[in-house]
Amino acid sequence: KFEKQTDIVDIRQSEAWSKYLKMYGWVSNQLPSGGILRLAKFPFFSVARVHRATCLTARDLKEIECICKTKRAICTKISPSAGQDLTVLEKFGYKRRGGIDLPPRTAFIDLKLDEAILWKNLTKDCRYSIKKSCGENNRIEIYQNPNDKIVEKYYQVLNDRGQKIRLYILPLRDHLEKIKCFGNESFISFVYNEKGEVLGTKMFLGFNGCVWYMYSGLTKLGAEGCGNYQLLWDCIQYFKKIGYNAMDMEGLSDDRLKNQTKNWKNYSDYKMQFGGNIVDFPLPYIKCVTIF
Repeated sequence: KFEKQTDIVDIRQSEAWSKYLKMYGWVSNQLPSGGILRLAKFPFFSVARVHRATCLTARDLKEIECICKTKRAICTKISPSAGQDLTVLEKFGYKRRGGIDLPPRTAFIDLKLDEAILWKNLTKDCRYSIKKSCGENNRIEIYQNPNDKIVEKYYQVLNDRGQKIRLYILPLRDHLEKIKCFGNESFISFVYNEKGEVLGTKMFLGFNGCVWYMYSGLTKLGAEGCGNYQLLWDCIQYFKKIGYNAMDMEGLSDDRLKNQTKNWKNYSDYKMQFGGNIVDFPLPYIKCVTIF
């Protein structure tokens, strides 16, 4: 389905993502080329965001100007897609500045490849870790459209891990809303040891033939073993089997933003052992106006 990674429509451009963001007050507007502009309203002004819309055109940008003027938007921030012509943004007064809303570097795994090739694309250490986990009789469970009880169990692992490594974790209601909005394209997975103790967990969300690796958590036991490798490998096999064409690993450390992504190195190294193709997205462009 995808000729190259830049053909993949980002999950933030999905209707399900628009439904999810309603909980935070974001209102979505469709642009002429099909992309989505979202605005959040404050007492006297609003702010606007475009997250990875596929190749914004001059017509799109004119529509954005019109909507933002009507809604009294003081700042419009665009996180461009990989194929975006940046000169079009610059002609409309957008400038390269501001912090990131989305991970600017990711890796895509082509799930259309034969399983034998996917296995070969893993690093030697990754294959060893998967075999070691299997040899320890670890067990994988994957839930499609999981119920609240499963989400709460996943969240407990995620939140405990976040507190341990001092990483902010969105509240439980955020994760529950994502699952609700994505429905049958939402997935939570676990890896257990042979005693039935949880070692790790992951959430994935799917859209338009691609599945996104959203969140991951390890227990203390899981951090000491290799179950996390078996978990991701089994998920890759599962998503290939049920018909997804690609997996977005969603976030790698980026040398363009060394300070902002320096704490991402460990899990970036983990993800890159699974053989994905790296894609760098352009950094955000911003346009601010005075409305007072």
